Amino acid sequence: MVTGWELADFEARGGLALRFGDEFIPHIQYVFQTRDCTWEYFMLTGIIPRLPLECLRMLKPDLERIIECPTDSEIIEELDDVIVPMLNQL
Repeated sequence: MVTGWELADFEARGGLALRFGDEFIPHIQYVFQTRDCTWEYFMLTGIIPRLPLECLRMLKPDLERIIECPTDSEIIEELDDVIVPMLNQL
């Protein structure tokens, strides 16, 4: 039996992202298509860093689009500051 503390610890360590990593990809890609920089920032700082490297590879075209052709909002949010280190991992 898993206690509440163990489950909280599992989630805090990104356990759900690791367990369901590739299943998150279409949802994350959808957020990038909406060009909602607040949600993009949340994905970039809260979800994507917890995903396996293979998932990051799957998101590479989306991340490169933000670097190469950012919207005005993406520039203001400075999403490139978060993305460049991720792309350097690949």
